[in-house]
Amino acid sequence: MKFQKHTITNFHISFGKEAFHVELFKKEKQGSTLYWMEDETYEIIWYSSDHAEEKIRSFLEKLHENFEETLINIYNQLGGVFELFIHNKKSNKFLIVNDLYGVNGSFYLTKNNQLNFFLNFQNFNELEVSLEFDTVGLQAHFAFGYQVKPFPLPYKNVARIEGGKLHTFDAELKAETKQLTINFSDNSGDFSLKDGMNATENLFFGATAGKDSLALLSQVEEGNATIIAGNFGEVYSADVIQGKEVAINLDLEYKFATSCDEDEFEYYATQIATISGGLATTSYVDMLKFVAETIPEKYSYVMGEAGECVRMFFPEDANLAKAMDNYLTPKEFLVDLFTEDYKEFLKEYPENISTEITKNYTGNSNAKILINFYRNGRLPGNFGNRHKLLSVFRNKITPFLHEDFIKKTHNLPHERYKRDKIHEQIIYKGNQDLLQYFKNPIQMETSVQNWNHRISGDIGIMLYKLLQKHIHALETIFNTEKVLKLAKKQQKTPDRGLYFLFRILSMAIFVDTINNAVAPCEKR
Repeated sequence: MKFQKHTITNFHISFGKEAFHVELFKKEKQGSTLYWMEDETYEIIWYSSDHAEEKIRSFLEKLHENFEETLINIYNQLGGVFELFIHNKKSNKFLIVNDLYGVNGSFYLTKNNQLNFFLNFQNFNELEVSLEFDTVGLQAHFAFGYQVKPFPLPYKNVARIEGGKLHTFDAELKAETKQLTINFSDNSGDFSLKDGMNATENLFFGATAGKDSLALLSQVEEGNATIIAGNFGEVYSADVIQGKEVAINLDLEYKFATSCDEDEFEYYATQIATISGGLATTSYVDMLKFVAETIPEKYSYVMGEAGECVRMFFPEDANLAKAMDNYLTPKEFLVDLFTEDYKEFLKEYPENISTEITKNYTGNSNAKILINFYRNGRLPGNFGNRHKLLSVFRNKITPFLHEDFIKKTHNLPHERYKRDKIHEQIIYKGNQDLLQYFKNPIQMETSVQNWNHRISGDIGIMLYKLLQKHIHALETIFNTEKVLKLAKKQQKTPDRGLYFLFRILSMAIFVDTINNAVAPCEKR
């Protein structure tokens, strides 16, 4: 049996009646783990940093013994963030399943009677497909800042593989989808995140003032030489000060990265746009620099993503529309910048968005609707984009999505999610010395990225310069003059409009780059 381990930055997988083809993309000192297995019956692509090789081999043995039952019960055996592609060479059927909430869901499109799957958009021009905007998808994208079910992606004919389901395609590309389930535990017992950290030995922890980070660090053995902790940003921010203090108290090696200067902002903003297809915000520049330049090559980045799946931010009687305001772009920015084609959508905004959320994310209270939205909407949409960015540079581990932790915590009464009780219990059991930071976290006036200050200087000038260069690619969506006017205004009086511009910039760079790449192909 062929069993290969690769470190990749992207993949293209095509499937059709005539062929099954896999192309892996690699860059020196970058990437994350993919396994490629093949025998006389199956060819399997397994993409994940959350699974040790021993765990993968064990699952493959079960798969060969009882194929259908093993796949149907996959979430009881595998957690974390992953994606599994299986080509049955005898029946010429193609099966795909990814993690429970779809954080790693790949993108796909149909071309020349073939399905083409791709991990990210970094090599999109090689598919030689022109971009066409989807009006509904664009509206939803710039309302949320990321894709949220049931809304489509902002590009026509490009979709994303949903989590929690087994997707099966036959040779004629006819699709069947089966909803999969997980068996929640009746006895929650002690909550631990340690099992989610066993995929590899060398771990790099993001150390911040957040409770997700604190819970993860409470699981660490003091003085462990294989563990590094670190952070980035403004030296006098709470995240940097508390993160460093906790790392030192745990006797861990500590690393720090400064925020991007204007040239680094341009470089990493372009990376974000290219990798995410313009779907991830360019406000991630500092984090991407941190991962690319500070985390050693052989280390896996441990993040607190999905910790909010077991925390409750809103009371049971919260007004849904008001609560959603924290997730949505303020109406005044959309009204001012969108072209006339989008005015009808804006008449009922944001009520039309909150209505769709209520329909598609169920619960018998607004609080339960919102936590359902977080797990099944925001997690795969927003954090899925970020996961794909960071994984181009380093392996990334997500202990809060380990299968045993999900089984114990994701079906608890919502009372258990209030006041961060689960996190407090994890820290209490793991390292009681860290409870002081849970109860009285360090607080500072300066934010970790300090955008309101940085945008008034060279970063603001570079943001304007990049928008001026690329915004013409979105002229059918936005009034380009007003976009540039807003960029000037944000340099003087920054507000939430700045984060809207960060999202606009990402898509503008990507679309402009692809249009310039596709045009010569069309001429040939």
